[in-house]
Amino acid sequence: MLFSLGHGQHVVQEKNPAPYAAAKLSAVAPSLKMVAPRELQMASDEAQFSAATDAVALADRGMVSVDAPAVEVGKFRYYFDNGAALPERDDMPDLLDALADSMVEALPPASDQNSQIPPVFTYFGQFIDHDLTANTDRDSDISIIDGAIRPKPRAEITANLFNLRDGSLGLDSLYGDSIGQGPFATRLAGLMRFPGNRAKMRLALPAPIGGRVPLPATDSATDLLRLGFLLRNGLLDIAELQALDDDLKKVFLEADGTPRAARAIIGDARNDENLIIAQLQVLFLRLHNKFADATHSRSFQTAQRLTRWHYQWLVINEYLPTVCDPAVLKEVVDLAAPLYSAFYDRHNGSGPKMPMPMEFSVAAFRFGHSMIRGGYDHNRFFGEPVAGTQGVKPFAAMNDLFAFTGDGRMKPLDVPTAPPGEQLPQNWVIEWERWVKIDPTRPNRSARKIDTELAPPLLDLINQPAGVFRHLARRNLRRGYRLSLPTAQACAEAIHEAGYKRFPMLEPEVIASGSEARRKAVLDGGFDTRTPLWFYVLKEAEVFGKGEHLGPLGTHLVANTLVGLIVNDLDSYWNAHGGRWAPEHFNAGSPIRSIQDVARFCGML
Repeated sequence: MLFSLGHGQHVVQEKNPAPYAAAKLSAVAPSLKMVAPRELQMASDEAQFSAATDAVALADRGMVSVDAPAVEVGKFRYYFDNGAALPERDDMPDLLDALADSMVEALPPASDQNSQIPPVFTYFGQFIDHDLTANTDRDSDISIIDGAIRPKPRAEITANLFNLRDGSLGLDSLYGDSIGQGPFATRLAGLMRFPGNRAKMRLALPAPIGGRVPLPATDSATDLLRLGFLLRNGLLDIAELQALDDDLKKVFLEADGTPRAARAIIGDARNDENLIIAQLQVLFLRLHNKFADATHSRSFQTAQRLTRWHYQWLVINEYLPTVCDPAVLKEVVDLAAPLYSAFYDRHNGSGPKMPMPMEFSVAAFRFGHSMIRGGYDHNRFFGEPVAGTQGVKPFAAMNDLFAFTGDGRMKPLDVPTAPPGEQLPQNWVIEWERWVKIDPTRPNRSARKIDTELAPPLLDLINQPAGVFRHLARRNLRRGYRLSLPTAQACAEAIHEAGYKRFPMLEPEVIASGSEARRKAVLDGGFDTRTPLWFYVLKEAEVFGKGEHLGPLGTHLVANTLVGLIVNDLDSYWNAHGGRWAPEHFNAGSPIRSIQDVARFCGML
């Protein structure tokens, strides 16, 4: 389980678990004896929780002490260890900043800026990213990107920068069952399970404020489990939070010691950093619970496996075809992602986690930043109204989507006198109909095109400290330089040498095309021939993909990684016992083959 202090901030891990366990036992043992065994005792066939959970449950009863195992970490490595990086220059940070500053979307946005990609795919990509990687944004010497930075040697980076995610597309971001986590995280993972049916996950009802979007009459749980609920119901005690180490304590307590009641209790706190990814988290939790109901087995593992396999299948068969060059994607899938498979063989070693390519994590898979809109037709209250509904705002601004989370104010915009709340107001629940399909008559119900321009809110993120972190383009370009990523040209050359079909590369004059500021920034930095990888991936999508999908280099890096992770995971749907699994194996009559199908199956359409 990963914790964070807020959007874009580094993740926080549990430290010194033994003092926490001792403090917990002395301060709150009487109350925990009543609730912990029920919350933490798992069925005997659920191996992923059993050992750590049993130890903590026994500690709660005062029977044993707890020493959590060291947290297992994954490896960040380079696809192309010898690929040439940007040259080290004193003025390189300024040159990259100039390029970043040229990536500002013109206002008002051009009408042709809307893509034919439903907006959900922007945030589904973020959901996938959070399931795969964590730590490249962490505060450390390696990740410092402000000021007069210089690139770090790759050997130093790979020796000291580790992935805190499993990397296997196994949805530990949903379940909070990371390998080797400490006792407090394991305890929270137990509390995330529904006590009346341990096969299911807890969700919460939205706050009854404002109007209500149409929801299933028998199941309107459309918000995440939050800290206030656990405290009010005696499932956690304030003394437990006060016993945490200082970094982790800040996640759950304000400076004056009062609980942060709206803090989401989920497998990865980053999935509550904006409202849309939070609602995707809700959707997949609902999917798990629907599978638990549909199988009638009361088996957590069965529902979990079905959720994971449907998710993995959607990544390869819906997400990638939506955002990738179709010819290159077909080649990667037909060959079973040999680029990643060779990378896996070089770097897997004896660790339980999947190695993660830096070129993917730090550059190529950040293409989704370009797809973010400045505002969305979110629902009938914050978007296009429907008959009989009083609209509040004509759209949901990006800043609103950050506000209605555990790190935001949860304050209803239409009730100025209301205090910040603990749960999501019900008039902010998403209407998936507006997010999962394209409506030609409503062009604002789409993602932005994938190109070298970013929506203005991303260039001045209000919830970030002053400096480079407020400017997303500067952040991405500086981080790629600091982490010594190979240039786009070096990556393409290495892929060609690996035996893939050759693909076209952008000519220098095309890379420099655009506004006068863009042309000057590219030429001044020499980026027309040695191009920062993130910028190039966006530019080739703009040129070769017409903004509707990635170009060939971006597709190779993204598709090889995502397909390769699934191909090399023996527990994935690709490697199911008896042959590759497909959604028809769960429901031949009405298989779940799209995010739209997921929303419908979960009663949200």
